[in-house]
Amino acid sequence: MIRVLVVEDSPTVRQLLVSLLEADPEIRVVGEATNGRQAVELASQLHPDLITMDVVMPDMDGLEATRRIMAQRPTSILIVTAHIDSPELNIAFEALKAGALDIVAKPRVLGEELPGDWGRELVAKVKALANIYA
Repeated sequence: MIRVLVVEDSPTVRQLLVSLLEADPEIRVVGEATNGRQAVELASQLHPDLITMDVVMPDMDGLEATRRIMAQRPTSILIVTAHIDSPELNIAFEALKAGALDIVAKPRVLGEELPGDWGRELVAKVKALANIYA
């Protein structure tokens, strides 16, 4: 069973991620955080196999949370962000530099009409990256 911590400040997106992940019988969401500070605390308490991490959040952003988690207890981190194409935020480079293993762009339209295979891609990446630091 892959234990996942979902870190996302948007309740709608967080609920979507939890639903997509828990639809797979091999994945269990063991915690949810709404900002980077909570993510660092929950990662330390829950010892998840993988963390899905938003980047732009209040209190502490996902890149700083990733740095702190990797310094305390290295854990597989998959960045899930809508800001992947932002030229002023070099998200891909900064996320990998902070210790994340991969990045998934959030779909532009959330809700009933998710683009094609987005959910399957997310689940496949979670399965491929989980337990790398075990």
